[in-house]
Amino acid sequence: MSRIFRLYLVVLTCLLLVATETQAAKPFRVLVVIGDQWKDPASFMVQRAAPTGEYSGYFKYPEVYGENDFHQLMILLKSWGIPFDVVRLDQQFLQASMFTDMYGDPMYGTIIWDVNQGEQLLDPDCSIVRRMVLEQGIGIIALADRISQPEIQDILGLKYVGAWESNKELRPVSRHFLTEGLASSFQADVREGVDEFYGVHLKRQKVELEEGAEVLVTQGDWPQVTARSFPSGGRAVWIGNDPNGLFEYQDLRTLLRRAITWTIGYNLYKTWENDLIMIMDDPGGAQNTYLEHWQYPTLTEEQITRHLIEPLQKHQAVLNINFVPGFVNDENESIEAAWTQDFTDHFGAKQDFKSGKRGYDKGIKLGVFEVMCHGLTHMQPDLHSEPGWYGAPYDQEKAEVGWYREFGDTRRNQEIPAAEQLWRMKTAKKWLTEQFGVVPLEFCAGGNGASTSYHNNTFKLAAQAGFGWCGWTEGYCGTDMVIIDWDFMGTSDSPDIVAAPPDAHDFGIVTDPGKFVTIFDQYPHGRFISINEYIAYLHARNSGSWDKEGKKLRLRVDYDPHYCRYFGKKTSNWNLELADWLVEEMGEPAGVLVNGKSMKYNRSAGALSLPAGAGEHEIEVKFEKR
Repeated sequence: MSRIFRLYLVVLTCLLLVATETQAAKPFRVLVVIGDQWKDPASFMVQRAAPTGEYSGYFKYPEVYGENDFHQLMILLKSWGIPFDVVRLDQQFLQASMFTDMYGDPMYGTIIWDVNQGEQLLDPDCSIVRRMVLEQGIGIIALADRISQPEIQDILGLKYVGAWESNKELRPVSRHFLTEGLASSFQADVREGVDEFYGVHLKRQKVELEEGAEVLVTQGDWPQVTARSFPSGGRAVWIGNDPNGLFEYQDLRTLLRRAITWTIGYNLYKTWENDLIMIMDDPGGAQNTYLEHWQYPTLTEEQITRHLIEPLQKHQAVLNINFVPGFVNDENESIEAAWTQDFTDHFGAKQDFKSGKRGYDKGIKLGVFEVMCHGLTHMQPDLHSEPGWYGAPYDQEKAEVGWYREFGDTRRNQEIPAAEQLWRMKTAKKWLTEQFGVVPLEFCAGGNGASTSYHNNTFKLAAQAGFGWCGWTEGYCGTDMVIIDWDFMGTSDSPDIVAAPPDAHDFGIVTDPGKFVTIFDQYPHGRFISINEYIAYLHARNSGSWDKEGKKLRLRVDYDPHYCRYFGKKTSNWNLELADWLVEEMGEPAGVLVNGKSMKYNRSAGALSLPAGAGEHEIEVKFEKR
């Protein structure tokens, strides 16, 4: 060993000891560092990767899709309610001030390193990350093959060899906080519509261990999950597997969430076991009056009470309804309030919207209906231009379903301009609020007719209009980003979204009302929740810090008065998870205060309940060494 190298080790050891003595806080926030996976140059829309143009002969659908790791990572962090920021190295220069505040203190408890190799990266100085972990005590979680940088490999204690196909099982081989209670072998999720051979042809990473890294999960003879600790308090985790199949395993998703807990020391998150969001579309729309193949009388108060309200009350369930507030009047060529209509239509059906309104009002008051927005009219903005809808015969133009799509002109095969869409969204929200006394937080384009170009993008515009969720499964809308194409539904990581029987529309309740109650036999253990509850958790602004010297953990849950209005009158429940090393160092929790009041908390269960109320809630956990 050379004299210079020995001197380097002495200096590094001193720096680590100083860091250990001065490190007093672990902020509850994650910094996600990526390469060029975010394809929106404005860093707002997060979408599933498009096909690359390459061909694969392995699957039924041979198109090779781009990298989905970033898209799925955003979904998981949002659905868990874990606060994060994103740095994209195709547009940003990596610098120390991204990790620390103006005083040099860490702003993040851990880093998720998901930097792919790309020509667009701005030559990042990865030695900065090494300093953050070894000197500042910030944790790091590196994913799959995103560890090509020598500095990252050095932190992890690994040497990256490459990736090859393998269908061997992933198996935990070491008892550790990260793997406790996970399956003896990890199995890929079984999902409807996914190719039956999925998982066989995934790439598996191969690494060689350096000193200090502990192997937790292997695939054959090769490590796939490793962990490492430093005197600074920094902790490093590497999770292998194919980056595009990494999150297709429930156990790996759970392991990722625990890695956040382990590298920070604590975690406040939400999971969704047995939670379902049941949806029904169309009440208030005019298509049932004009569209020949979709013609039926609107539901009456008696039908709504008997076939919807009573079974929902019996099962303590919520039905989320996409309402249409505006009715297109063919005679006047105008938009009128839907719930003032009462007439017999061209087909001889009684359309008593007033009676239906009384039924829906009753369900809203009883808490079994949630109001969502299905657009303003469910019909094209332009009903005049050729080939023209106004005044057309019922068996000709009025019979074309393309007229009954509001946010994408499927009759003329063109998009709806952004300004027109935005006006309709905002007007629909205003009308629904006046009609039902509830602000809708979900928007769904009728018939899935939407515009998808960047400037006219319906989902992006829904976020601008103040909605917190778009479509059935399009996903999260917020002021920070829009995530299109949700994932993991029906797992502990996201509620399942299901259709109200028999056909997800009020049409089905009219034609076969007895089928609705079958949903409760289909999901006997399900909790049917309001979509506003899910939106509220997604938009919670959580933060926290670990005060080592004061032996306290302080957390803040901040519910935005708009997006989180559900919690204005409802309690909320989170999982508070503590890492084993933090409890070993600090002692068992001696008491939990929520807004200054003592609350029950069982560390093994992890559940923590917060009282109703929007705004901030303060949580303080005190530790006692035994």
